Amino acid sequence: MGMFMGEGTPVLLHTIIEFEGKGFFNPQMLDLRYVVPADRTTGMLYFRAGSTVSSLVNVSILRNGQVLRYFPVAADSAIHVSLAIVEEHSAGTVLDVCVAGEGSGLLILDIGYLEV
Repeated sequence: MGMFMGEGTPVLLHTIIEFEGKGFFNPQMLDLRYVVPADRTTGMLYFRAGSTVSSLVNVSILRNGQVLRYFPVAADSAIHVSLAIVEEHSAGTVLDVCVAGEGSGLLILDIGYLEV
């Protein structure tokens, strides 16, 4: 993929959901999916999350059904992660988001990809 800042098309995945945790070993798939279009590649540039849940929440990014990255979000907090390592995802790659944890509350997600 190389360094391509300023080139390409931004792809933003974002949602606000009411989260009801079922435990850390029972992740819930969100309706938040991105399939890399034909003749394109993409890479995740940043991850942002805010949580009103009273305990830790783990957000996982899946690539073709396999865990690629974990983003733990502390109780009642927010995070912004600018990724130093950006994996290249080829055409047809399916990127999904799932969440695991305990407790309940609002979860706000904003995930930025750059498609080239």
